[in-house]
Amino acid sequence: MDPIFICILIGTGLLAGFMSGLLGVGGGFLYAPVMFFVLRQSGVPDDIAILVAFGTSLAAAFPTVLTGAVSHTKKRNVVWRDAIIMGLCGTVTGFIGGTVATYLPVQILTILFGVMLILGAVRLVTCLPSGTGERMAAPLAGSIGGTAGFMSGLLGVGGGTILVPLMVILGKFTMKKAAATSSAAILFITIGGILSYLVNGFSAGVDLSAYGFYLIGYIDVMMWAILVITAIPMVIFAVKVSGHVPDVWLRRIFFILMLVIAVQMLISG
Repeated sequence: MDPIFICILIGTGLLAGFMSGLLGVGGGFLYAPVMFFVLRQSGVPDDIAILVAFGTSLAAAFPTVLTGAVSHTKKRNVVWRDAIIMGLCGTVTGFIGGTVATYLPVQILTILFGVMLILGAVRLVTCLPSGTGERMAAPLAGSIGGTAGFMSGLLGVGGGTILVPLMVILGKFTMKKAAATSSAAILFITIGGILSYLVNGFSAGVDLSAYGFYLIGYIDVMMWAILVITAIPMVIFAVKVSGHVPDVWLRRIFFILMLVIAVQMLISG
């Protein structure tokens, strides 16, 4: 892999790790588009590049959110009952979403990715002020988790871009509580998507060694390692400082990042 691309991935891991600990997202909204760019610039065909980017993104999100979930649990910010309900429902739909992705054209996937981020960003900053919710009704939690799981598997994101806004808007959670609970739910949600990209990748028998990428299913080992090693320390740091960042600024940071990445994906599509 080109040294420039390695540096890009290191920077992405650091930034995604920080935002993951701060906002309860898996980092997929940064991981996926950056890896898609790296793969394309390395000569990998777009239809394969998008699936490897999504599969590796989910695999990298898992240890990232695990670190965040553990840290948030120590601070007693996680509503585990809701996290488990959302996570289990999302595991099933995540596998379905990942399978569906293998049958869709790359242009459709990039457009869906961009649109999803724009909608999530707009809804987050235009909703009513967050409330003091401590738990959701089980059907609501299951519906949110199922929706996030399908989109997670389909578009290679951890699901936080959907979970956090919906928990704030429908569940009346504070941003901090939603971010913490989201990180726990994503632990389960990413499993379904990861398994899907592993199974479908093995079935397709894709080999990118000629391009300098080494796959397990649709998951690239080297990019995964770079992102995880750089992200985890930043997650721990971000969780420690999250209590000192105003709720309104968390919303604004999330909005800006989602919008920028969305535009980039829509242009590339």
